[in-house]
Amino acid sequence: MSTTLTFTDQKLLESAVVDAEGTVQYTTTTTSGFRGRKITTIMAASGPVGVMNWRQKTFTINGVHREWEYLKSRSGGIFSSEREWKWDHRHYKLKYHDSQKELLATPNFANAAGTVRFTTYRSHLFHDNKRAAIYFPSQMEDETEKMFLLMAILQTEIRRQDRARNARNNAAASSAMASSAVATSGPC
Repeated sequence: MSTTLTFTDQKLLESAVVDAEGTVQYTTTTTSGFRGRKITTIMAASGPVGVMNWRQKTFTINGVHREWEYLKSRSGGIFSSEREWKWDHRHYKLKYHDSQKELLATPNFANAAGTVRFTTYRSHLFHDNKRAAIYFPSQMEDETEKMFLLMAILQTEIRRQDRARNARNNAAASSAMASSAVATSGPC
């Protein structure tokens, strides 16, 4: 059995995260500036506070400050989307599955509570949208570990969304340029 937490808003960095009864477990808020995201703060109902500094590329959990370059590494080869995240001596492999609709955080250490699963937000035309949700194993009791995994999953998902948005924008710009070139060249 797992503990299911659901994001109430499509904007993951500006959302309440609620349990099955609708009780707020986490709240995410993000400040932005001229150059985009600055800081995302995650407040847990149980106490821990997490801060993601997008510009300095750092996580801070309960006052412990770590840079992403020491927390995250590529695993699985050059073309793999798999990343390894670690906090203290706990290593997790994060990898998307099911056409990037699901992100799994699989522990890579002894006595692990189990795999954490994140499902992405999906909009639907003819029925209710599917909200993003994170599923923590019921045996996972360490609040710092949960906060770290929530932050690593959010960072991974937001980067995926940014890449998809940039690809769509580039495709639209290329299409517009091609249409413009055909229109201005006229008949030969």
